[in-house]
Amino acid sequence: MNQKQHAPGAQGKHAGAFYQVLYKGKEFYLNNNEFRVFSMLICGGQWATFDIAERLNIPDPRSTIRYIRKMGIDVADVWVHENKMRFKRYFIHGGDSVC
Repeated sequence: MNQKQHAPGAQGKHAGAFYQVLYKGKEFYLNNNEFRVFSMLICGGQWATFDIAERLNIPDPRSTIRYIRKMGIDVADVWVHENKMRFKRYFIHGGDSVC
């Protein structure tokens, strides 16, 4: 008598995803922040976390990048030493031709 009622619409693994992205022949489902960071990185250039945070108004883009990497998207990074500071710049190889 106590049956759960399921909400109509998408169910399962990709129920909360907003954007479907095709990258290197694979299909990825990204939420809003993940899609915005992915779009910025795929357009080329190397971006520091404070650049991404400032442009996209995301408090800590490192966690978003971690989730994107966990999905299987190749986000590369390089350590940079500038003005007695050490930080990483993130980028996706081969992204210049997409934008």
